[in-house]
Amino acid sequence: MSKTTTRRATAVGALALAGVLAASGSAVAAPATVPFLCRVPENGVWSEYGSSRLFDVTAPATVSPHQRFTVKYAQGPYTLNATYQKEVRDIAVRINQPAGARLVSLKLTDGSNLGDSSRSVVAADGQLTLRAGGPFYGGQTFELPVVEAVYTAPASGTLVTSAGGTGFDAPGLSMRRLDTTVNDFTPVQCYPDPATSVQLSSTTVQ
Repeated sequence: MSKTTTRRATAVGALALAGVLAASGSAVAAPATVPFLCRVPENGVWSEYGSSRLFDVTAPATVSPHQRFTVKYAQGPYTLNATYQKEVRDIAVRINQPAGARLVSLKLTDGSNLGDSSRSVVAADGQLTLRAGGPFYGGQTFELPVVEAVYTAPASGTLVTSAGGTGFDAPGLSMRRLDTTVNDFTPVQCYPDPATSVQLSSTTVQ
């Protein structure tokens, strides 16, 4: 891993914040702000900064054993800082699925100001990965698609979702930004701050 240099967030500019439901429990949506630790290369060294993202995950409060239920994974809008994010491509967001539940189906809905951007979602190793190819430009505000997932509940337990990512080598939010100082795209890598644990949703099987 390259040597890391810690600098202020203002040096690079953070991203601005801007179904089948179980009959036994109504859907619950509780927006949650997740703090992220991020880094981007600047002048040949990694520069670190803090950022945050808003998630709005809708899931039933309770489900019956072995019953199907829907979780909708939505995010707050992205507003790109034109000074530091003249152009952004290849956004990837990873979310931890509810452990113990069996995934039945996935689809994408909604989203806004995505233009001709490619978009996809895949499930692997207990995570969902939502991708949007872009390009997105500085000053632009857009919303990534909502991921709608149908699961089958296990026999018992509490089914929790959370933002994915465990480190810079396994980021939960990544993208490439145009670095005008070198006229090339460089990586932005972020993962949830381990000092602050945030649940996106919780469903009890009962």
